[in-house]
This record gives sequence, C-alpha cells and structure tokens, in this order.
Amino acid sequence: MAFSSMTGVCADELQCIVCLELYEEPITLPCGHSFCKACIKQHWESREEATVCDCPNCRKVFPIKPECQKNVALAKLVEKTKLVPGVNVEERRCTEHGKPIQLYCKDDESLMCVMCLVGQHTNHEVVPVELVHDEFKGILAAKCPELSKSKQHLESQLHQLKQEVKQTQDSGKGTVDRMEEKRLALYQYVDKSVDLVKSRVIKRQNKKICLLQKQMDKVKEQLNSLQETNSTLKAALQDLETVSFLQGYKDVIKRLESVSHFQSLKMAQPTVLDFSKEEKNLGSFIELHENFLKNIMKPVELQMSDLDQSSLRSLYGRTPSLDPNSANPWVKISQDLRTATQTETDNHQPEHPDWFDRYAQVLSSDCFSSGRHYWEVDVRSSRSWGIGICLNSMGRKGGVNGCWMGGNPESWCLMKDENEYFTRHNNQITILPVRRNPERVGFLLDCEEGEFTCFGDSRVLHVFRGNFLVPVKPAIGVYKHDGDSLRFCSF
Repeated sequence: MAFSSMTGVCADELQCIVCLELYEEPITLPCGHSFCKACIKQHWESREEATVCDCPNCRKVFPIKPECQKNVALAKLVEKTKLVPGVNVEERRCTEHGKPIQLYCKDDESLMCVMCLVGQHTNHEVVPVELVHDEFKGILAAKCPELSKSKQHLESQLHQLKQEVKQTQDSGKGTVDRMEEKRLALYQYVDKSVDLVKSRVIKRQNKKICLLQKQMDKVKEQLNSLQETNSTLKAALQDLETVSFLQGYKDVIKRLESVSHFQSLKMAQPTVLDFSKEEKNLGSFIELHENFLKNIMKPVELQMSDLDQSSLRSLYGRTPSLDPNSANPWVKISQDLRTATQTETDNHQPEHPDWFDRYAQVLSSDCFSSGRHYWEVDVRSSRSWGIGICLNSMGRKGGVNGCWMGGNPESWCLMKDENEYFTRHNNQITILPVRRNPERVGFLLDCEEGEFTCFGDSRVLHVFRGNFLVPVKPAIGVYKHDGDSLRFCSF
C-alpha cells in the first residue's frame, strides 16, 4: 500500500473504485462516497433505467439525480499526493500495463504489477514490494556502521593534515628571521645569496604545503561524498513509502559502492622541515666560501623527508596495465595485466610488430606526457630485473642496446642484477648503494619538471632528468631466471 509522507494518507485511499485510478475532478455523493466526475456520469448512463441514480459503492439509490459538485479539498489532496518528494505517483504504475506496482522481481531486479506475472517474469522469483522493502532497508541499515567508521577515519586524516600544514608553515619562520640578522655580516653578493637561500626555504615550504593541500582537498572531497551518501542513506531509511524507496534503492547502493573503497591512509608521523643545512651554509658564506652560490643554486629536489610515499600514492597513484602485444614471447602476462613472468617456453602468441624479440621485456599500455604519476612494482619474486620508462619509439627488434631498456637515449631504467643495483640511460651506468633488497620500488614521473625519481627503502635512490613532455610508457623486464616475476602494485 503506497503511503505519502507529505499528505499522511495512503495513495490507494485516493483511488476511484470505478476506474482504480487517482481521482480526476473528484465529486462526493450525499452518501459520502467519492468518484471521478466522468466515472459517476458513465456509471449512471450505463444503467438500463436512465432515471435511476445510485452509488457504485454502497448501492444507495437517489430518487433525484444529485448535483455533482467538485470536492475541492479532495482534489487538492490528490494533487499533493501526485507530488510526493522526488516521485510522481503516476510513475508508480507499471509502464506496460498501467496497473499499480505491487510486486518485485528478484531475477530482473524490477518493479511490476500483477499482470506482469504472465510473460517475461514467468518462473521468476517474485515477492510483494512490502517484503523486499524491508529486506533492502535492512541491507542499507547494515551499511551505516561501516560508513560512519570511514567518515571518522577521513575526519581524523583531515585533522592530522591540517596540523602538519601548520607545523610546516611554522617550521621555516625562525630560519627566515635569523637569515635577516646574518645579512648585516655579509659582504659581496650578500643580497643575492640571502635571497637565494630564502627562496630555497620558501620553495620547499610551498612545495610541501601544495602537496599537503592537495591531500586535504582529496580527503575533503571524500568526506563530502561520504556525508552526502550518509544523508542519502538516512533519507532512504526514513522513507516510509514503499515504491518510492524501491525506485531510489539502486541509486543509494551505487553511491554506497562508490564510497566503499575509501580507506584510511596510514599517515606518517608529521615531519618538520629541517633548514639547518641552509643556515649552516649561510654562516659559511661569512668566511667567503667560494662554492656557496653554486650549492644554493642547485635545483630543489623532492625529498622523502618532505613527503612520504603514502602521500604520493594518495595524490598521484597509478596502477599501470601491461600491453601483451609488446611482451617478449618468453614473458607471460597475467589475466589482470599486472604481472609479467619469465618462462623457458615460447608462449606461442601471434607475432606482433610491437613485441620485444630479444629481451624479456614488456611495456605498459598507459602513456604519460603531462602531470605527475606515481606507481610501485613488487620485486620480491625476481632476482634480476629492470624497471623504468621508454619512449614508444624505442626499438623492439634485434640489436644489443637499441631494444634493451637503458641501453639507448629513449629509455631510463633502474636495474638489479642479483644483489647489485644501478641505473642505466643511453648505456651509461651509475652504481647505487642499496643496503638491503627492497620488496617494492616506487617511481614518480613529473613531466613538467622533467624528473623521473626512483624510490627504494622509503628513500630516493636516483633522479633522472630529461624531456618527459613527449609520451613515455612504464616498462619492466624480467631477466635471467625462469619463473621470476614483477607485478605492478594496486592502490
């Protein structure tokens, strides 16, 4: 039975018993029963005795034909009922048969009338709308604690980020003030050197604050989404009208599913920027250290002490997909396109112009030429590997270095050979001091800054610099050992 929370009456009570529709121009007979004006007229005209006027409901006979006056109050009530919040009552009728919706098909997840039982819903599980109404409300109610918990996590993260922003703002204030005192003791190049150091401090502050602000915006966005979903959920649970609830149920579920992936970030301990090095360098300049200007003019690099990897995952995290067409025949790609495994047998895949015919390598189908992008690779199952980025134009066939990652100017690669780590670009090798084997290695591509940063053990291992405004693709290689594999991590 449809119930209107706006009017406080059941919609069924506003139906004419002759046409079974909502009243149109309702009139009320002396006996107190109401009908559509057209319905009562048609009823009287259909009588064999044209002079006899009776009530179709109670069968009371009126010797004299009653005057049919419009029931204004009832007409207004019908109009209000048609405008129940967000739903038109006419929409609660079966679109195929025009009859009231009374049933729900669980197989098709659709609302239906009694006449729908014959036809496409034959042998389907069909239940009264009242039963599924209670069932679905129970499902929504069960989501409340989980939604509330996620909301609390996001609020906690937002509070922590706000605190870290304030600490970051305060961290450089004393340093900048003390630099002004040192200005008086400097001689030649005083103004230029102080301004350069201040610029370095402020740039590091702004860079971190900008990234933290983006985190805050993202958490606020998720929090707003949760709050909106929570409001929608509560509104749905308070909706006493059965069909209205069922028509909005799927939208509520979709909204719940869209926020179900919100998870609490493992926030690192707030870090305060350390500017002691800058102050020490400035003090050294009093002794006219000739290399001071060269030191402070070096580009500001992203430091892990300024931003942890969990923040990079949150802001710029990507999970690249592997391109099977580029995979060497001795590289097996998993069904989810995340893992590459070296095999001793040819996978017998059709030859493709994009595949590597010499080295066990594969490219991602993702291509980047702007913005920032961060991804991680699980390296626990491989003893010799190469991970990096390549131009799509890098060679794929033959040649010793032309199609080997890092062996040409079109690729940049972090590599491991047993327990030795090194970088390779244009066949130039740089040995890296890695104390222990990391389980994951991370990569941050900053196309505008022209930087490709490699991370391991929560620290920067190496920074490649180049023109990354041209499209580049993540790439991996599994070398030497059968069964070794690399996997792009999911965030």
